[in-house]
Amino acid sequence: MLRILAVTVLGLGMMMSGCTTTQQVIAKVQSSSDTPLDQVLKMRPDLRNELATVEIRQFFNNVESPTVGQVKVTETGLMDDSVRSVQTIYHFKKEDKKWKIQETEKSYRCMRGANTKTFQKAVCP
Repeated sequence: MLRILAVTVLGLGMMMSGCTTTQQVIAKVQSSSDTPLDQVLKMRPDLRNELATVEIRQFFNNVESPTVGQVKVTETGLMDDSVRSVQTIYHFKKEDKKWKIQETEKSYRCMRGANTKTFQKAVCP
C-alpha cells in the first residue's frame, strides 16, 4: 500500500512539473518575436485612436517560413484638404528568428494637382 502511494505521488509530481515546463515553453515561443503587424501597431498607437479610415494589410513572401514581410497602412479621410490619403509601407526581414524593420516608404494621394489618382512620393501641393 505504501509503495502504491509513493508511486502515485511520484507520478503526480512528474506530471505537474511537465505541465509547468510546457507552459514556460509556450510563453517563450509566443513572446520571442513580434509579427510585423504587431511591431507597426506598437510604433503607431495613434492608428487605434485615429478618426480617419485606416486600412492595414500584412503581406509575406511565403506562406510557410516567410523571410520577408510588409505592412501597408493607408489612412484616408484626414483633416487635411490637400491630401486624400497617406500610405506608409513598412518593410521587414526575418533575421535570427526575429522580424526587423528594414525601411519605411511614405506616399501621398492628393486632392488637387496633376496627379490625383495614384500615390506619389512628393508632398501634395
